[in-house]
Amino acid sequence: MSLGYVSPFLVYNSDRTMDRSRRVAVLAAAVLAVTACSATADRPLVDPFRLALPLVEAGSFEIDGQVAGRPAARDGIVYHATRDGSLTAVVVRSQSVLWRFRAGHTLSRGPELGEGRVVLLDDSGALYVLGRDGVPVLTKQIEGKVTTAVREKEGRVYFGTADGAIATLDIASGRTPAWDFRDPSSDAAVTAGPVFAGDLVLFGRSDGKLLAFGPSGELVWQRQVEGAIRADPAFDRGRIFFGTEDRVFYRLKASNGRKIWSRRLQGAPLGPALISRGKLAVPASNSVVYVLAARGGSILSWQAVASRIVYGLCSAGSVILISSAGPDLLLLDLPSGETLGKYVASGALVAGALWDSSRVVLVEEDPVTGRQRLAFLGSRTVPAPVTAKIRAGSTK
Repeated sequence: MSLGYVSPFLVYNSDRTMDRSRRVAVLAAAVLAVTACSATADRPLVDPFRLALPLVEAGSFEIDGQVAGRPAARDGIVYHATRDGSLTAVVVRSQSVLWRFRAGHTLSRGPELGEGRVVLLDDSGALYVLGRDGVPVLTKQIEGKVTTAVREKEGRVYFGTADGAIATLDIASGRTPAWDFRDPSSDAAVTAGPVFAGDLVLFGRSDGKLLAFGPSGELVWQRQVEGAIRADPAFDRGRIFFGTEDRVFYRLKASNGRKIWSRRLQGAPLGPALISRGKLAVPASNSVVYVLAARGGSILSWQAVASRIVYGLCSAGSVILISSAGPDLLLLDLPSGETLGKYVASGALVAGALWDSSRVVLVEEDPVTGRQRLAFLGSRTVPAPVTAKIRAGSTK
């Protein structure tokens, strides 16, 4: 198969029940979005699908193959990649296949959701930008080894490479970079980002530099810190939060990169922080999730995780979902700092938990057969006031 080839293997489910389920899921997601966006920062938010224990399995979907990276979910659809090169869109409500796309090579990373598009990079360096119907709108062979996520915003895709290049491609043309950047003084690998922080785009490097670019590719500022930046920064209302492999966590001012504070932890961050009013949740390499004060960086509390592997965190309303390579899914209420309890899956988790359309989505592996599945969990939900919402500043 040639590098520029796009497989026509797209499978659609025309079942009317699935269509109705999808409409219900999309409507539920829209209610959540309107609720979050219309409330002001000073008014209590209301979560119509408040997550509460006990969680119960509401359905499942058997996966044909082994999951690559972390799935993604939005508007009632879960998108998961498998190592054989397939990307499958599954309707949460009906647990049915909406469509399936096959890349030209194997996959080692999961999909990224952009503004109405799905972005996928295969192991040969072929980039696919798909519409939400699974039909490709761009196929592009990327030169060099891509070492960051590939993410889309306003019709462009952004990524960094192992030799220090930062590139932006226009989806409509796909031929000429909208802009690119290479530091003449360093060829350090780009290892974090892209993170969209208002009008800025952030990238982190292995030499400990955080770079902020403007809309036209101009370097607005750069900040040198201790240690390689591997985990994506988080952005929230003019503030940037990130950590390094030297186990130092920082808060910067987004407009100019000025350091507000730094805090040394006992582990390096494994993913972007989740942010609530005045508090951060940070997953760390010492199997701990730290809760820090956003204002001064003080460690307010921590949650130990019974596994050496801690996946990226996920928010479900006012609740943080903490998942690891074991079967336990921990629930933490970030505004209060209280541990709500845990759900024990039927097998080890092979990716971080997701939350969409009032459902928790897990990727479980059977301990005997090794087969994997999506498990959809729900709880008895009652509308209840939520005093703060969780914000993940890395990709949304």
